[in-house]
Amino acid sequence: MYDDNDKNSFMEALQTAKNIDGAINAAKALKAGKSLAGAAKGAATFGPYGAAVGFLIENRNTIKKALPIILFILFLPIVFMLMLPSIVFGNLTDAFNTAFNNETEILKNLEKAKTAVHEVLLEDYHAMRAELEQKIINLPEGTVGAIESSFNEYSYVDSLLIISQYCVYEDHFEKINVANLKSTLKKASGNLFSYTEETVKEKNEDETETTKIIYTINFVGDDYFASNVFNLDENQREIANAYAQNLYLFLYGTNFTTSGGSANVSVEVEQYTELIKKYAEKYGIPEYVELLKAVMMQESGGRSVDVMQSSECAYNTNFPKRPNGITDTEYSIDCGVHYFADALKAAGCTSPSDLKKVSLALQGYNFGLGYISWALENYGGYSESNAVEFSNIMKARMGWSRYGDVLYVSHVLRYYSFGETGGQQGWGSPFVGKDWRKSVTSEFSYRTDPINGKRLYHDGLDIAYGKGTPINAVKGGKILVASDTGNGFGIHIVIDHGDGTTALYGHCSKALVTVGQTVATGHAIAEVGSTGRSTGNHLHLTIKENGTAVNPRNYIR
Repeated sequence: MYDDNDKNSFMEALQTAKNIDGAINAAKALKAGKSLAGAAKGAATFGPYGAAVGFLIENRNTIKKALPIILFILFLPIVFMLMLPSIVFGNLTDAFNTAFNNETEILKNLEKAKTAVHEVLLEDYHAMRAELEQKIINLPEGTVGAIESSFNEYSYVDSLLIISQYCVYEDHFEKINVANLKSTLKKASGNLFSYTEETVKEKNEDETETTKIIYTINFVGDDYFASNVFNLDENQREIANAYAQNLYLFLYGTNFTTSGGSANVSVEVEQYTELIKKYAEKYGIPEYVELLKAVMMQESGGRSVDVMQSSECAYNTNFPKRPNGITDTEYSIDCGVHYFADALKAAGCTSPSDLKKVSLALQGYNFGLGYISWALENYGGYSESNAVEFSNIMKARMGWSRYGDVLYVSHVLRYYSFGETGGQQGWGSPFVGKDWRKSVTSEFSYRTDPINGKRLYHDGLDIAYGKGTPINAVKGGKILVASDTGNGFGIHIVIDHGDGTTALYGHCSKALVTVGQTVATGHAIAEVGSTGRSTGNHLHLTIKENGTAVNPRNYIR
């Protein structure tokens, strides 16, 4: 524990640094560098001081040149202050005694700040709805009204970016707090939402017409604050973006980006990275290298000569068209990448972060491109159920007992994390600040049941942590269940996200929420346990979309 003299020295040092323009500009320049991203990852494991020490060691030569006037021990707390937006520490004058080096306090501060952002947005949204509801009441007889909106209380807003922009805008750390954040955002009240009107004529059963006015509410978007509330210039925006990236690194262990994803594959697959890059560039899909590595991992683990299992592909003209017919590894990669490029084109996929179209292309790679056109025509895209249907059609047509892998998408994507911190926009981590991927004990797939030994379908992810570990909501919504209902999941939480998706958190030791309560992404909702039909402490996480279980790995971060 630090005493008041330590704290006062810290405050004086920080203020001194603030007054040294050259030093602070150099530090800000360093903050946005790639090496800082590595330091932020260290923060999640070793705390802020661990991150700062790692950063200093890694950049000791650069720091020596850039900041000769700041003593090593003086710079230590400052580098982390610049690495994350100041609001994570709450009251900075108490930094040594509270948040500094205390992840729990940091997460609490962030939760308060995120809640403040959403409260301001919801106040403005509900005010707009009230205005439109009054308009509908005042419509003339014979005219009806309706309100439509893509925004609701569960809608995704990049609150971490808005918080980061605020910290750059306010700049002086003593003014930065949640109350000031909220009052600053409220300057935009009345301007965050607009609406459009559309008048339509609807025919009634008696052939008469009813006039209907549709009011559509539109959110101005996350970028509005930077331009209209904080008035940030380009340099300030870059700093805010760096803050936000570091926050995502600290919370989720990876940058928030929509540019691509990363593969978790064997060394046998990694050895072919350069060849995969070569042919991905040749066939115009250089951004899909990581996804192609995940495909190879599923196809062969990099352990056979026909590493992409592309012998039966149409582009194989040099070897027999039978399983493992290709006996040239580079040729297998050439054919496989070429065919996958065709699958992406047929699926209309333009980004490796587009889950739906990537899934369609992957299943097409396994089944053949005919599946893609069939799925688009009959269902508008991929689903696990229509993959099963197509497989059954082809088995009957070909007289085979098996056709393809109906779980191919899930099997590939267990090796691939999407760019948006390993999931979809608007979703979070079930264990904030922890790398949950290293703790997965059972995948979303068929498995041997640990209790009865039978081969059964496991409709979620099992993630093992010690009893009492806090479980966080992977997405905001309304609590539907918060008890043991006798379904085998023991004490479990079910959250309705309001967009057709739900999440179930099973085998908890304790529920921290109640039915009817509304929670935000990241809210602590329960603690890990082993209640119900369970063999040890873990979280069972099931996500359903329109009632169908989907692979949580494709959603959560």
